[in-house]
Amino acid sequence: MKILIVNHSDNGGGAAIGAVRLLTELNKIPNITCYLAVVEKTLENPFVLDFSKTKTTFSKKIITKFKQKYITFLHKKFETSNPILHSLNFRSQMDVNKINEFDADVVNLHWIGSSVLSIEDIAKITKPIVWTMHDSWPVLGAEHHMNILENDTRYMQKYSYKNKPKTSKGFDLCKIVQHRKIKYLQNKNIIFTAPSTWQLSIQQNSFIFKNHKGFVVPNLLDKKTFFPKNSTQIKELLNLPKNKKIIGFGAAYEINNLNSIKGGFFLINALKELEKSKHAKDYFLVVFGPAGENFFSKINFPHFATGFIYSQEILSCIYSVLDVFVCPSVLENLPYTCLESIFCGTPVTAFNVGGIPDIVEHKKQGFLATPYNAQELSTGIEFCIQNKEELSKNCIKKARKKFDTKQTITKMINVYEEALSQ
Repeated sequence: MKILIVNHSDNGGGAAIGAVRLLTELNKIPNITCYLAVVEKTLENPFVLDFSKTKTTFSKKIITKFKQKYITFLHKKFETSNPILHSLNFRSQMDVNKINEFDADVVNLHWIGSSVLSIEDIAKITKPIVWTMHDSWPVLGAEHHMNILENDTRYMQKYSYKNKPKTSKGFDLCKIVQHRKIKYLQNKNIIFTAPSTWQLSIQQNSFIFKNHKGFVVPNLLDKKTFFPKNSTQIKELLNLPKNKKIIGFGAAYEINNLNSIKGGFFLINALKELEKSKHAKDYFLVVFGPAGENFFSKINFPHFATGFIYSQEILSCIYSVLDVFVCPSVLENLPYTCLESIFCGTPVTAFNVGGIPDIVEHKKQGFLATPYNAQELSTGIEFCIQNKEELSKNCIKKARKKFDTKQTITKMINVYEEALSQ
């Protein structure tokens, strides 16, 4: 069986990491060959193929420019309180003919937002399709996640002016995109996979694809990289205090945006609550990622900022030195940060949202706070620190049992075979 994975790039984000890991593991299986098609190729990997459009006629260039101006115009006339990325996919950066001409048995779509493939071109794919949902865009309108802060359940219905949120103004981009998906994709034979139980429920309750088959297949993680390491040695190496309890969090690029889905606003409020604790003097913060003074000026804890970490091995060392990892996100699918943390034996404090409960059971591998109660998030941080030894053992057991690579690959192969049988 030959599989063609389709993703925006082979490097940079969670979807790219997941696609490359899947590519690597599938090519270890006898009688299976896998390739990854992208529009942004950075890796010197013979199994990664550049399927971006090459030759463009003058007339197509004019049409592309017109579409881009039209997309820009629509975005300017659309206002929403939903901070999540919105993608229209009116045009394609990838050549769908290259997909159809490639001798794959199954095409596995991953993250194709930002015009990797237009909705119309997805409909032109002639091979069985498995669509892996790294976010909710495949089954929604233009939004990559629904506006959870406004309890948006519009995706369960056909979008119309009647159910348009009051906070949305101008052209309803979400309605426009959903109606195009209904026209071109609703009756197409597509099987979905979702990393989390929550993400699968979104597909199975969506207006467009509720009658399509879907399966939960978790994200892959390399257990040879992410495992518990000697925290004492790492503290010495990084010059971290040995007598402090270390709280860590990953500062993605949105951390300074307090309205971001990554929950910077709630994190700052939780840390302010933690400052009132009688144990506050015992705490030290480790931040990995590009957080700046805008963030640190709002907190009073001593801290160490690593900057952006490119090495997975170094990242694993950082997790291993933590007493608790905090994930304050408003919404997540099956976040790699939380997975990486439990693989390293570090308990997680997070809001009880999205796919996080698939990784963390309340008071077993960490603490799940009521959304979006910053005080509970603070309580969870202290709970994990006080019960680190027991929680750490539970983390390692959960990682080995539920997120085993062989089990995950077997599930994915079964989905491919299901697609072929149809």
